Amino acid sequence: MRRFFVAPGVLARDAVVLDAALSHRLAKVLRLRAGAEVALFDGTGAEARVRLDAVSDRALGASIVERYASPAEPRVKVHLYQSITKGERFEWLLEKATELGVARIVPLLTARAVVKTAGAGDRAGRWRRITIEAAEQCGRGAVPAVAAPERFAAALASAPGLRLIPFESAPPAAPAIQAVIDREVDAVFALGEISVFIGPEGGFEDAEIASAGAAGAHVVTIGDRVLRSETAGLVALTLVMHAVGELG
Repeated sequence: MRRFFVAPGVLARDAVVLDAALSHRLAKVLRLRAGAEVALFDGTGAEARVRLDAVSDRALGASIVERYASPAEPRVKVHLYQSITKGERFEWLLEKATELGVARIVPLLTARAVVKTAGAGDRAGRWRRITIEAAEQCGRGAVPAVAAPERFAAALASAPGLRLIPFESAPPAAPAIQAVIDREVDAVFALGEISVFIGPEGGFEDAEIASAGAAGAHVVTIGDRVLRSETAGLVALTLVMHAVGELG
């Protein structure tokens, strides 16, 4: 059954009125008619199967047929501090990170960043729509937040939980993500949060890595090959989710 995100409060009553944007999507894009059933979720854990009553592209009414809880979110919240990449690659990462269960994505500005944040139009709105559509598709009950871009130093100072920084030039003795989480497992589940920092195409500067280590972050390796920034983000997130028992 197709799932759609609605604002908190929409599911409070048995008679549901959908906003103009979703009404247009259901009536004109998907061409659904009265009597069709869809699932709605509001990001708070509430979900419902509804039957469309009155269909138009301006306002759409529906009746709740069944209420139920959305699927549980990961026990450990993972915050992905991802360097912004060019073109559609960052948007692809937003979609895939949402599917894997990320709690929050913070666009990261580093010393070697090549993507500018000024003059980008409604980029934040587009990023939000991408995560909403990914959550609808993959069955999540929550939509991850996409924060405003942050500079590395400020992000490092405020990042919650266990902080991991994959680095392509990490020394041979650098641990893997699994090893760090295994070693810090009590703290991971006590804090309930992990922050992962991914550098830009040119990599982190040595000074950034040094400041991260001094701040208590763990410099880790994710293999011998040099990955694109968005690939590194997806691989690191997958390894973290597997290590905390969310995959496999």
